[in-house]
Amino acid sequence: MLFEDKKLHLESIDQMIQCPISSVQPYSLMLSPVYVLMKLNKKLVSVKAPLDFFTEQELKRLSVNEVFYLPKFAGSSVRFQTAARVIHNIFTIRQDQFLASPFEISKESFGILAPLWGKQFQVEPFFMSVFAEELCSPLDPQMMLWARENAVVRHDHGLLLSGSLVFIAAHLGWSNLKELNEIRSSVYEKTVKGEDWKTPRSELEFIASGLNELFEAHQSLSVDILKTVQSEWSQKILARLNRLEGLNTNQQYDSLTIYGEDGFAA
Repeated sequence: MLFEDKKLHLESIDQMIQCPISSVQPYSLMLSPVYVLMKLNKKLVSVKAPLDFFTEQELKRLSVNEVFYLPKFAGSSVRFQTAARVIHNIFTIRQDQFLASPFEISKESFGILAPLWGKQFQVEPFFMSVFAEELCSPLDPQMMLWARENAVVRHDHGLLLSGSLVFIAAHLGWSNLKELNEIRSSVYEKTVKGEDWKTPRSELEFIASGLNELFEAHQSLSVDILKTVQSEWSQKILARLNRLEGLNTNQQYDSLTIYGEDGFAA
């Protein structure tokens, strides 16, 4: 995923988050650009882009540095990770114990999802992908390696589209973790292999097609954008978000963005 600053001056180090290299898992998606300190030229140099990953060999080679440095932006994604963990627990516990109806599970999970839209009621695909990475099982490492080497643009697009589809599915009441894992894996693999989602044949593919059109137009999901998407899934989500706006709910934070002064993208 493209980002602005490939090198940073040493003065930036005090504003950055330190992450022990030993704590990083292979094939986990990165939440921001990742830097190492080059002591000889006294600069922070990027070694990974947002939503990229490290292999075991890369981590071993870089372990001499001991610490990765992440911009403060990396901490902004925590609310999406935390929400995904809570919803994972809701889906797991409720289904295992058969204590709640699908409606109750959907209502409870939406209470966790709603604040993620922020005060502007907008969510960018990057953060939806962060959510899916935390909620779902890891993607197939071999497929990710192949895609990164042979179809890097489709790899990025596949991560954003598959992650966003999981995020939307959770809003629509899909609470079976096995199905959500299959959705993410299938949409990612089909996208990196060249699927353009122009001829949808199922409910899931219609959602993927609609999201794909938005992302190709460089648009995020928002109340205003959802109003332009003439589909059943968008109207269901819009209705829920409109109820939140009408109730003047306490959206504590601004909607997150990867752009601008605090983000990493141009």
